[in-house]
Amino acid sequence: MSAVPDQEPDGSERRVAQRTRTLKRAKILFNNRFSTFDCIVRNISSTGALLTIDDAAHLPKVFEVRIGDEAERPAKLVYRRGMLAGIRFLDVISEEEEQAALDQAALAAETGRASEFGPGDPFHDQASMPATTGLSIRRIVPEALPSALTRRFPWF
Repeated sequence: MSAVPDQEPDGSERRVAQRTRTLKRAKILFNNRFSTFDCIVRNISSTGALLTIDDAAHLPKVFEVRIGDEAERPAKLVYRRGMLAGIRFLDVISEEEEQAALDQAALAAETGRASEFGPGDPFHDQASMPATTGLSIRRIVPEALPSALTRRFPWF
């Protein structure tokens, strides 16, 4: 019997990637790596993991996790139920985020926003834009300073 159901009530799977059962030591790092917690990884996938951590430990919403001897990975707390904490790795793009980025790029191409980017621009291909932040990239266009500033400060 598991503490967290693997399936929705209708029988559909909630997880994007298949999880593999494991029992590895890990360390949660936050506060510029000045604060750490030891934990145990119960299962892991390419997009997240299930951790066992002390009930009294307060986890921040975003932190880094080092599993075994691997490098640190940015992570986000998805849920916390007692000693179990479900996390999502932030260094991977899920299929939903990738599809949303493609949809946003298609919408930008339809509305003419793609014309802001020239062929020499590294982000000319809208589909290759990073989708992790949800923000769009705008070209910075220099504008003339107000005349009050140029009169008062001649070095402008």
